[in-house]
Amino acid sequence: MAASLLGTTGNWGIPQDEAGILITDLSFDFSNQEKPVLDKGGEIIGLALYQEMAEVKLSGLVSKESPFSGKVGAALTLANTVPGHLNGSGGTTIVSQISRSLNNEDFEKIDITAKYYPFVAASGGS
Repeated sequence: MAASLLGTTGNWGIPQDEAGILITDLSFDFSNQEKPVLDKGGEIIGLALYQEMAEVKLSGLVSKESPFSGKVGAALTLANTVPGHLNGSGGTTIVSQISRSLNNEDFEKIDITAKYYPFVAASGGS
């Protein structure tokens, strides 16, 4: 049964399962590089912020009907939207790591790490 929300609440749960994965956990970690401008006394007087990205981590169970078949280094299309904490629009999410685990008394599990680059075009490749 879905949760019954009463009173003032926040967002509950994960909006959608990803293709081939029954999602149990999904996180977005936003970051960028920074380069300070120092004056002659070594104090920060300015700052350049660049190379925005979001690391996406998702965990779940592998779907029996249509298991996840993505590859490391390939683009990942997310069913859940990356929250808008970056300046770019569009962009591409690239899979950097896939871990799958099997157990004799549990369902097959999968963990995926990917990076979302807001300024990398979705098309291209060789």
